[in-house]
Amino acid sequence: MLTELVKALRQQEIKQRYRESELLGNIAALSDAETAEAAAELYAAEKHAYSFDGYLYQLEKLQTVMAAGIPAETAMELVDSCLPTELILSTYTKWHRLGGCNE
Repeated sequence: MLTELVKALRQQEIKQRYRESELLGNIAALSDAETAEAAAELYAAEKHAYSFDGYLYQLEKLQTVMAAGIPAETAMELVDSCLPTELILSTYTKWHRLGGCNE
């Protein structure tokens, strides 16, 4: 029974690490490797009160925000604010449309 539990935990860790690699690769493709490394450092679970799944959630959120065209540095600041993704996207889009962005 304990062996099965350990095996299940290892499989979960492998899946999580694969997802992490996938997300960081996507973030690097949207910007660059330095941005992916900075995101991994900024959102590292060891530095926050969330689990590794929380870290993956932050990376997923960053990927979504950057894929919407928000520049990497701004996207990382917005994701770090803990605002919902939908609010970030709608507010940034409106602000950008009104000329509030000089990027």
